[in-house]
Amino acid sequence: MASRLGPPPAGQPAAAARAAGGSLPGAKRPRFSPRTFDSLRQRDYRWFFIAMLGQMAAMNMQMLVRGYLVFELTGSFAALGIIGLVSAIPMVLLSLIGGVIADRAPRKLVLQVGQVANVLLALAVAGLLFADVLRFSHLVVASIVQGTVMALMMPSRQAMIPEVVSPDRLMNAVALNASGMNMMRLLAPAVGGFVVASVGADWSYVLMAALYVTAIVGLIPVPARPAAESAPRPRGLRRSGGSDLADGLRYVVRDPVMFALVSISFVTAILAMPYLMMLPGFVSDVLDGGAGELGVLMGISGAGSLLGSLVIASLPERRRGLLYLLSAIFLGASLLAFSASETFVVASVIMVLVGIGTAGRQTLGNVLLQSYVEDRYRGRVMSIWMTQWGMMSGGTLFVGLVAEAFGIQIALGALSIGLILFALGVLVFVPRVRRIA
Repeated sequence: MASRLGPPPAGQPAAAARAAGGSLPGAKRPRFSPRTFDSLRQRDYRWFFIAMLGQMAAMNMQMLVRGYLVFELTGSFAALGIIGLVSAIPMVLLSLIGGVIADRAPRKLVLQVGQVANVLLALAVAGLLFADVLRFSHLVVASIVQGTVMALMMPSRQAMIPEVVSPDRLMNAVALNASGMNMMRLLAPAVGGFVVASVGADWSYVLMAALYVTAIVGLIPVPARPAAESAPRPRGLRRSGGSDLADGLRYVVRDPVMFALVSISFVTAILAMPYLMMLPGFVSDVLDGGAGELGVLMGISGAGSLLGSLVIASLPERRRGLLYLLSAIFLGASLLAFSASETFVVASVIMVLVGIGTAGRQTLGNVLLQSYVEDRYRGRVMSIWMTQWGMMSGGTLFVGLVAEAFGIQIALGALSIGLILFALGVLVFVPRVRRIA
């Protein structure tokens, strides 16, 4: 079986060896080596990286601006939770279908079609803002549509990485991809907050549409590869999508490493990430800030995540399971401190730590899955992993209701304590995870 705690066995096929080890057998890398940006030496990966930057810039900007608009229109934490829930529903229901698509269709085409839909959606919201007719219900519909697009296209983006980078650079490429995403978490919210504060939310959505166009154009130089090249399939290729989906689910359930990694990702996402959707209300009610302060805090968190991801891109491939769990504990402690903050300065300092912990949780979880998954299941496994975003968004409704009743600081603090206790429990009672190489 490919999912082992050590290197792949001798004689394993090249594709499976790449999936199991994430690098060439025996490859060693010194700590903080100069290979941090090694994957960018490859042309296809560079263009893939540029396209990813355009998409993630637009998405992070949209997260901030949409949350700001919702709170401006309603003044309600529950409304923020509803937005998270309606975007979570398609993520939960359709991500697995997106994984089947990722294993059966050219992934470049899937991404470009999805980006066209994102362009049209951003322009539609911009038009409503320019006409001064935007309502909360419009944002609900936009969240549902974007959640659907994300569910169907994002597994292809994750599964496409091995297509655009050599096998010995897979771990570096996954971590560097996360670094780029975190860089956009740093820059895009700050830009979005500035645009909203200076020229209005309507122009921010125009900018989002332009960034999605950049994502479409960036993929043009990347060769389109048939799905069979990137995800070799067993007998039964012509079976229905439902059969393929069932096979992927059985693989995750039966493989102990896959099951552990996916389960931990789900629980930690539910406990750790709802703070992002609640941040507009936290800034307004606790820190007495507005769109500018919101953008700065999200940017600071992105800076911490960028730093953490770059470090991971440079680390040797050992003791990653232990580091994964320690990152979750660190994130929980940082969020607990953030929930207790009362001033913008203190919250800003703590947000750097939140970003570092987030990078460890997300990047190492992705790296471990990409390193140990069998190639023929890659798209479906990554789609299962992607449903954590839907679970996270769905959790925001509960957090919003608790915040309405007891205050946002108590709601976030309770989640943080839950995250710390869960990660400590896995660390102590599930040795399989902490021993993953």
